[in-house]
Amino acid sequence: MAWQAFRVTYELRSPLHIGYHKVGNVQRTRYYIPARNLWGAVTEALTRRGFADGVLRAARPGDYQTVGDWVKKHCAFGYWFVEENGSLLIPHYQQGQLKYGHYSSADFERRYLGVHVTTALDPTATSAQEGSLHEVEFIAPYSGDGKRTQIGGYLFLDGEAQGHLGTEKTWGTWLSVLQVGGERRYGFGQIRLIKFQPDTWQGSVLTESRPCLQVPDNSPLLAHTWAEGVQARGVIEPLVGRETSPQESGRFGMSLTQGVVCWVPGSLLCQEAVFEIQDTGIWRRV
Repeated sequence: MAWQAFRVTYELRSPLHIGYHKVGNVQRTRYYIPARNLWGAVTEALTRRGFADGVLRAARPGDYQTVGDWVKKHCAFGYWFVEENGSLLIPHYQQGQLKYGHYSSADFERRYLGVHVTTALDPTATSAQEGSLHEVEFIAPYSGDGKRTQIGGYLFLDGEAQGHLGTEKTWGTWLSVLQVGGERRYGFGQIRLIKFQPDTWQGSVLTESRPCLQVPDNSPLLAHTWAEGVQARGVIEPLVGRETSPQESGRFGMSLTQGVVCWVPGSLLCQEAVFEIQDTGIWRRV
């Protein structure tokens, strides 16, 4: 069975921090959820809720490695963006300025971002420990006008995954609540399912071993995209991730993935092309 696209919407139940980079003592957040973070959140939720034992019967209960490999093989994630009135606030360049939907970057930040301030205490002085003050930027669970923030996008399931997760009922049974991103010890990153339904991506999901998307020229790239062989107008970023291998279970995130030079989401494609969604969620031209 071919890959099927689904359109999903979740609402934020707590602040959402997707680690980006640090400026001074401020830890910045990305303004969207990358596919890799979604893969991790779905893997964690399925494993904790017994998917390994109930569906992947050859796996041991609590086997994150086996569940993660299954998700990587049978599911593909688009990047998810803040959603407003049913429309995704997609990043794109307009007259050289990065916008999110119809908002300028500054307007988007004023409407959707907040900051959490923390510091360590010096017990000997009953005051803040010197140099420990830091701020964590986040996407706020409520927008500037007091409405619950929603975030949504696309995901793709192959035939096997559709059998287990391909309806609103089955997806909701396993994945009605996810916890995504960082600062989870503070309760950050909890999102709750609002909508899950079959959809199409510009009518061009192709039946290959991985889902492929046809993107018209002058359209924004909606995921990190291998820069090699791709002409675009925007920003290039070296992308490196962290992994925890079974042999290093006590050293979380100590292994680094191979760096990839990518166009960032929102960069405008100069010539129509077809891209494959790789198992990491990065797009690569085919």
